[in-house]
Amino acid sequence: MINTIFNLLLKLEKHLRPKKFIHCNLDSKEYLGNDVMKILITGGAGFIGSHVVDRLLKDDHEVTVLDLWESPEMTFHQNNPKFTFVKGSVLDENIIPSLVKGKDRIIHMAAILGTSETITTYDVEDVASVNVIGTIRILKAAKKFNISRVLIPTTPDVPWINPYKITKNAIEKFCQLFSKEYGVETVAMKLGNIYGARERWLNASKDAPFNYQKIIPTFIIETLRGNTVPVYGDGKQKSEYIFVQDVVESFVLALESKKNLGGEIIHIGQGISHSVNDIIDALEKVWGHKISRDYQKMRPGEIKIEIDLKPTKLKELLDYELQWDLEKGLKETIPYYQDAFTKMSNE
Repeated sequence: MINTIFNLLLKLEKHLRPKKFIHCNLDSKEYLGNDVMKILITGGAGFIGSHVVDRLLKDDHEVTVLDLWESPEMTFHQNNPKFTFVKGSVLDENIIPSLVKGKDRIIHMAAILGTSETITTYDVEDVASVNVIGTIRILKAAKKFNISRVLIPTTPDVPWINPYKITKNAIEKFCQLFSKEYGVETVAMKLGNIYGARERWLNASKDAPFNYQKIIPTFIIETLRGNTVPVYGDGKQKSEYIFVQDVVESFVLALESKKNLGGEIIHIGQGISHSVNDIIDALEKVWGHKISRDYQKMRPGEIKIEIDLKPTKLKELLDYELQWDLEKGLKETIPYYQDAFTKMSNE
């Protein structure tokens, strides 16, 4: 009986033992399997990045974050031996090489965001420098140190003329350039309107280097303040609204994939768009609060459009379909902003 139990324990220990790196060769390049990786995330203190950091640490990867702001989500991990935070800029050539060297993957999220804010609030040269030159410096370092894969979020194909959209278009082209001409397996992850906990509203944090107005947190916070919410245009412009955990899962799958994804542009979406009016209606239904609308002219740098993403490559390359519908995602999101509002009110 004792021998039987001992043999069972041995089998269980073997099954639970951490795996070693397993390499396979595809198109004459080495690819890591689904094992522990060393990952650099630029802009990891932000909304999407912080959720990706949480997931990768949970999966036991070693994560280094480069960001201008050590957000509360970053300090939460400060005692984790597998986490390192470096305060700095993607434009700083003195720190980029040491951060990139020895990494298995890079997720480059550092950017100045905002469709109208990059016209009305931030200097256009700063936006171009951080978004384009910062990206090029990361990709050059990836080439120098033979990083096997770089993931970079980009934006939908829309005819908006603003610094953010223009620079993201350029970044997507540089992804393809570095994949084709320089041998850096760079993947553009095309995102729609991502929502969830930790997203910013215009005055969300005095400590953040850049703030911008996002639709769902703005609607919730302004309603809790007893204000009307701004709706630009007639509210009929449409976008895909994707819950942040679907984005996290897509990024993890892209990090771990054994396929050669170099030069690919993968839409993180499902081909279902919602208007701004639809979002307000859904919030009222899920939340039980009446939201008063203040229709205003379109913001600078935006025109009325309909954004939809094509999920074909998400399914073909990553074998993933989005799991969160709008109502389910909003139910998960609303309590975060209610708590944030309560904390602000008590300060």
